Amino acid sequence: MLHVIDEGLSGKIRNIAIISEYLAGREELISKVEHVHAGRTKRITLAEALSDLSILSTDNDVDIIIVENCRFIFSRMINGFHLLDEFIEILSRKEKIWITTWNIHTWRYLVAVKDIGSLFGKQIELKHKSESDLRSIILSQQLSSLFYIIDPPVPRRMVLIQKKKTFIIPIINKTIEFSYYFLRFRLLVAILRNKSQELEPSELIFERLHQISNGNPGIALQIWQHACDAWEIRLSSMRPPVLSGISDPDTAYILSLIMSYEDVLVSDLNQVIPSEINLNLIISKLRDKELVILKNERVLIKPIALAEITKELKRLRMVW
Repeated sequence: MLHVIDEGLSGKIRNIAIISEYLAGREELISKVEHVHAGRTKRITLAEALSDLSILSTDNDVDIIIVENCRFIFSRMINGFHLLDEFIEILSRKEKIWITTWNIHTWRYLVAVKDIGSLFGKQIELKHKSESDLRSIILSQQLSSLFYIIDPPVPRRMVLIQKKKTFIIPIINKTIEFSYYFLRFRLLVAILRNKSQELEPSELIFERLHQISNGNPGIALQIWQHACDAWEIRLSSMRPPVLSGISDPDTAYILSLIMSYEDVLVSDLNQVIPSEINLNLIISKLRDKELVILKNERVLIKPIALAEITKELKRLRMVW
């Protein structure tokens, strides 16, 4: 990305879009740009839906304009794209390097309906981290030693572990539970290589952390910080909530909006949903199921639930 910026500063203007899931590392990239090009950048962070673009007008003294949280520049409602159209015109007209950050689900939606990708010569989609990368990131910020505790005991010599899943059939409102088997691939590889048939407690915990965070470093760090208790961390403290009752269309739609906005005022959500939807009731239900957090009239997905919610909403085709 720094190479692209250098080209832009030398006359070859290229706008940049940084795209990722919630908490997946956009801030680190932006901070690096500000550090390398100190004095030549202006950062604008959007925290709620905009009524106009006046916040973008005072930019005459810088070469690089960073606009964070561009998901707030449009809304999924009638006439909800007029500010986005104005923003596209500004980016096309002004001889600046624009660095913008986007939620990945919002970005994919706008690429489909507005072809917004054609405006950005460089698109950087932050990828999921491997388990070893997550471990390095977590331990680099862990200042004290920890005891890794496996509770309840895990059948550590079993390659296949039986699990249960519950889901609701929306039309008949019937709950169905079924069992399936999870293959512990790392243990299988260890056995095939004639290594120890047991994984260390720390390996099991980082295996679980990578699984429930889906390799998202910011999510993994929040889960880790919440799970740590004094000098220990327990496997049992890393359990995502059960995703029951989100298959009805209204609830799934609200969840998809919250996930796309990432951290949004309830009042902003109310402006973009049909009047017949009882937003407060749905948010209350989602909070009780530990799927969202409601704080100071802002609502966001609970980090430990993000990966499972994403899978479910993709299955329902509510996000891409």
